[in-house]
Amino acid sequence: MSDQPRDKNSADGKVRSEKQQARKERFLAQKHGKGTEQRRESDPQKKRQPGRARDHREKERNPAGERNFYTKRSDVEPVKSGARLARGAERVDLPMGRLLFHVLAVLEEATNSDSPIDRALAAHFSNIKGRLTPRDHSRIRDMVWGVVRRYRRLLWWLEIKGQTPQVRKLLLADLVLTHGKNVQDITHFCKGGGGYLKRLTDSEARALSSMDGKRLADETMPEAVTLECPAWAEKGLREVFGYRFAEEVEALRAPAPLDIRVNPFKGNRDDLIPRLEKAGCLVEKLDWLPFGLRITDTGRKAHLPFYERGEFEIQDAGSQVLATMVAVEPGQRVIDFCAGAGGKTLALAAEMDNRGQLIAADVHNKRLARAAQRLKRAGVFNAERKVLESERDPWVKKYKGKFDRVLVDAPCSGTGSWRRAPDSKWRRDESDLEELVTLQESILTSAARLVKPGGRLVYATCSLLPVENEDQIAKFLRSRPDFKLVPVKDVWDTKMPSPMPETMGDMLRLSPATNDTDGFFAAILERSMD
Repeated sequence: MSDQPRDKNSADGKVRSEKQQARKERFLAQKHGKGTEQRRESDPQKKRQPGRARDHREKERNPAGERNFYTKRSDVEPVKSGARLARGAERVDLPMGRLLFHVLAVLEEATNSDSPIDRALAAHFSNIKGRLTPRDHSRIRDMVWGVVRRYRRLLWWLEIKGQTPQVRKLLLADLVLTHGKNVQDITHFCKGGGGYLKRLTDSEARALSSMDGKRLADETMPEAVTLECPAWAEKGLREVFGYRFAEEVEALRAPAPLDIRVNPFKGNRDDLIPRLEKAGCLVEKLDWLPFGLRITDTGRKAHLPFYERGEFEIQDAGSQVLATMVAVEPGQRVIDFCAGAGGKTLALAAEMDNRGQLIAADVHNKRLARAAQRLKRAGVFNAERKVLESERDPWVKKYKGKFDRVLVDAPCSGTGSWRRAPDSKWRRDESDLEELVTLQESILTSAARLVKPGGRLVYATCSLLPVENEDQIAKFLRSRPDFKLVPVKDVWDTKMPSPMPETMGDMLRLSPATNDTDGFFAAILERSMD
């Protein structure tokens, strides 16, 4: 009796083992196609054409014959943006209708939050990360910036057609006036729902129809509208440029070049040029700057490793000139009073050869945090950061008369940097300009307390408006007779490797049309020894 259970268990185990072996054989047969071949051989009516059968199934999924076509609904319409991508599939470019959905989303986000366009683009792409093709990213970016760069002309068209100035209508008008689309095309794009723009209203359709065949720049447009000059800046720009108004404002619409300042702590300009060229960059030497280069093929990223190693900083040629005009010397005590992210602080540190005391001060802690990273990467160790509560922080009074050089790169309207930030034109108005002028006066007055007798104060902006520049200096000199204006030429001749442009006066003024730089202003003020 004792042997019976053992025999039974042995038999059961043998059966289980045979079943497992059979399942394994079936699995292997299916995996290697044996089962399929057997079924085909058992049916004499079917021919063995595995290749044709597979091709037929592929063509049902993709009539064009392309593999991994990214679609779920049909062969023509790609999956909505936001849908997950199947393993092994490739994304395809969005149709225009869905592309416009993303363009409008970015424009509305920038408008509603009053944030820069580049920030709105970055946030939008981050939210839909991996859901669009690189070409879609480029198309969206180009269309968004296109509407911004044509904003005032598009607005003019909407106004004469009796349309309200909505972002959606600006985009629709741009499709007609810039991209040559007609109402039928746009109606097809605006299907409503499912990642498309809302359907056209009757009013929109009539207005777009009346624009059909028209040019964006109409001969009846006012000059400032044609030049994309905002109303709040027109008077000041005409005052400073006179008959050259159109030439100068037109230059502010052109794309900005990519200028860099070679870091002397990590190398020299003559050695870096061939290395950048070997990496695939096209480089021009800016002979009128001590450390300046211009990369002419801005689309390439080959220069990035050099930047990450701190061998250079991206800095406009005009900004490099401004930093040189501070005329710092090794061993001096210097403060960059509105340092921001530290671009000019880095240039000052290079001029000081890392000797002396250099303070980067600002009211924005986050900007100074970025400055700390840049200073470390560049190998600067004579600089420290100081966060101020305001321009009249008690710290300023404590260090009254202690500095050889004080640089005030004041917050301004940014009219000189429109090439880099054309959307800033439309995020300001007359009231903003008035507030900035008041703030600039307060900053200049407070920072002047830091200058020691015989020291210098350099007031600068990236604005071209006299109310932010010459007018501010005139008011300051009336209130502080212990300061005098130092002609720019006195510094230029000693610090710059080339003669000063003949168009320059006693104060520094640079512009894209005249100097091929961003617009900059600077005045050098020296405190008397008394």
